[in-house]
Amino acid sequence: MLIMVTGAACGIGACIIEQAIQSGHSVIAADMNAEGLAKRWENQSAVRCETLDVRDNDQWQALFQRLASEHVKVDVLINGAGVLRSGRTGELDSNDINLTLDVNVKGVIFGTNAAAAHMLSSGYRGHVINIGSLASLCPVPGNAVYATSKFAVRGFSIAAAGDLRRHGIAVSLVGPGPVKTAMLEQQRGDENSALTFASSRALTPEEVAQAVLGPVLKKQPLEYFLPWQDKFLGRLSNAMPTFFLRMTRRAMERGRKNFESESFR
Repeated sequence: MLIMVTGAACGIGACIIEQAIQSGHSVIAADMNAEGLAKRWENQSAVRCETLDVRDNDQWQALFQRLASEHVKVDVLINGAGVLRSGRTGELDSNDINLTLDVNVKGVIFGTNAAAAHMLSSGYRGHVINIGSLASLCPVPGNAVYATSKFAVRGFSIAAAGDLRRHGIAVSLVGPGPVKTAMLEQQRGDENSALTFASSRALTPEEVAQAVLGPVLKKQPLEYFLPWQDKFLGRLSNAMPTFFLRMTRRAMERGRKNFESESFR
């Protein structure tokens, strides 16, 4: 199976690639950080590196056109590239807003659209896996733009699944809670990100990769959230947003205490 992964130079994307290789898959590793890609994957024969800015639709189209000209068929696209910039409404920076929406939302839409066209033109079944977040369910104050982007990814993924399922192309949304990556480290001690640390614990990138390449890849669910403890709270918060907002003060207090907790290191 040939799997394309964006955000491949580090974090969850890199971990997915490592486990995919171990499972015998071939991988196209895509990231705008060409140096990081080369340093990480240059000695892996099962990995093909492609420099890609997910914000640029022309680059997506050119990449898939090049693959098609080489008769390369991508079986699975994993949209893993993402950014987070914290901030409260009234204090938001326009550059942070644009970056977050361009990478997290447009990048997923452009990638899914290009991959779907590639799969449809080839007439074979495929699978797109979009990495969302528990923030797709819980609109987290302090990370309002990030939560907005992940809500959009969830909405798009569900709609795209409806468009593509009759063609044999599955779309899955994976929504992990906080993960022990550089993104989590940049939030440590940030008052705006206190709610991120109010979860039961932080996942490891390995746990997310195992979920993606295990039950998600095999069963092709529409949505898959983890850890399970936080999934139920997220569903409740999504269904009862007024209740969720009433509970945020207490949750933020718990999050501040967890900034240095071993569960988040």
